[in-house]
Amino acid sequence: MSRPSIDRILVGRVLTLNPAGDIAQAVALQNDRIVAVGDRDDVLDLANPGTKVLRTDGTIIPGFNDTHAHMDTEGLRERFPSLGTVRSIADVQARIAELAHNTPRGEWIVTMPVGDAPFYFGGPIVLAERRMPTREELDLAAPDHPVCILPPSGYWSLVPCYTALNSLGLKLNGLDRTSTSPVEGVALERDAAGELTGVIVEHNYPDSAQIALLPAVPRFSPHDRREGIKRSIRAYHSFGTTSVYEGHGCAPDVIAAYRDLREADELTMRMHLVVSPFWNSLDEAERDFQDKLAHARGAGLGDDMLRVGGVFIGYGGEQSAALASMARPGDLGWSCYIKQANTPEQFERLCLAAARSDLRVHTIAVDKLHEIVAIYERVNAKHPIAHRRWVIEHMSHAAASDLARLKDLGIGVTLIPDYHLWKVGTRFFPLDEADRELVAPASQLDALGVPVGCGTDNSPCNPLAIMRAMRTRRERTTGQTIGPRASASAELALRAMTRNGAWFSFEEARKGQIAPGYLADLTVLSGCPLTTSAEDLESLACNATLVGGRVVHGDI
Repeated sequence: MSRPSIDRILVGRVLTLNPAGDIAQAVALQNDRIVAVGDRDDVLDLANPGTKVLRTDGTIIPGFNDTHAHMDTEGLRERFPSLGTVRSIADVQARIAELAHNTPRGEWIVTMPVGDAPFYFGGPIVLAERRMPTREELDLAAPDHPVCILPPSGYWSLVPCYTALNSLGLKLNGLDRTSTSPVEGVALERDAAGELTGVIVEHNYPDSAQIALLPAVPRFSPHDRREGIKRSIRAYHSFGTTSVYEGHGCAPDVIAAYRDLREADELTMRMHLVVSPFWNSLDEAERDFQDKLAHARGAGLGDDMLRVGGVFIGYGGEQSAALASMARPGDLGWSCYIKQANTPEQFERLCLAAARSDLRVHTIAVDKLHEIVAIYERVNAKHPIAHRRWVIEHMSHAAASDLARLKDLGIGVTLIPDYHLWKVGTRFFPLDEADRELVAPASQLDALGVPVGCGTDNSPCNPLAIMRAMRTRRERTTGQTIGPRASASAELALRAMTRNGAWFSFEEARKGQIAPGYLADLTVLSGCPLTTSAEDLESLACNATLVGGRVVHGDI
């Protein structure tokens, strides 16, 4: 029997995440594949004369697979200058004046939000005045430049979110005392005399103020999006992420940016993108599903690095914000997707059309699973979907009886435990103990045999933070544990951030485990995530990240 060709052998603690849960001591690689895994001496015996042997004191795991990432957002945050750690309106003015000094007269000054990165919780609450600067105060800092202090997205911060413009910024956008917001949930702040203060307050989680009210404020260009994605990839690789599934959907411009990077051989993250479509009517949507989205049917089209498949259909949503987004489908703001708003009846019609066209549907449930699953059951009765791997995204809380209904429909679920348990966990304090256990219910879904993956939602992008939230279920402001009996095991937390994610891209036979024949997507952590306490998980460093055997972060 001939010996396999092996170019590298990695020696260390190896968590294979195979069905048996084997822990090995070495893994052998050839090109982009795993050739062998097992005891150190047995694997070393396979070495050829040219085989490199690399040793680590850390733990080798399958690469993290982020199943709800919004990865492109991370790199966009470096497109505009930061205000820094501002603590007063005078601090903001000083920073704006500094930027004005280095910006040609008449050009826009656009900055990141007021508040502390990365979350910007509370926005102007960090300022001594506990409010945003007015247009007059910004005029003093930059009288010859239009100024816009951007809001964060409500998803990576919390609502309300605040925009601030100076007088020239308002004028260039056609805003004056007669102006009103066309979008519900967006308010133009006024002073006692009814004049605009320059502050815009957004209560919608998807950012819509800029799209609806600020056409003159500079947008992200195609170049910005490509460069932002490249920065994002480096950031996600630095935490050990090797694959991303964008189930919330990607607009055509974002898909094009990923395609450009793939064609230039600059894409080192394995991406599965779901289409975020736009339409002017439901009739148009049905025609598009049938005629224009053939490439997105079934598992989609693409290769091991970039695949496009499935369609995102929104359930509920703010109608006026969606209309503004649909009218300007290329104007995405911080989002990578086009905002939708569908009534239950519209949603059901769209799901039926998708099922007829063999399009896999992805939708965000939050706490509306009971409504969505009933619609899916009616769709399934007409056009069976159980084999199509439809996905419920971003589910926050659901009844146990509704979770059980997912299994028969073949539906997978993505959860954002850090968001729902740590970031906004106070929402669920009024629930009784039994219902608290059903917030971000990874353990219950796993026990039912429902495929469950977890994502970072880019808030933040560290998979270990998600695993910490799954295991501790601790809310950030009070330290309360939300449904402690539902805490995920260390094994489930790791599996939900690695192996389970492969199901969502139809790749469970080639990634997510350290096994012969699988893609050599590996992460080397400084310690073992199975034996490290939940509270200390984020202290683990990512020493190296390998995609297809190629080192894309760190060293080994």
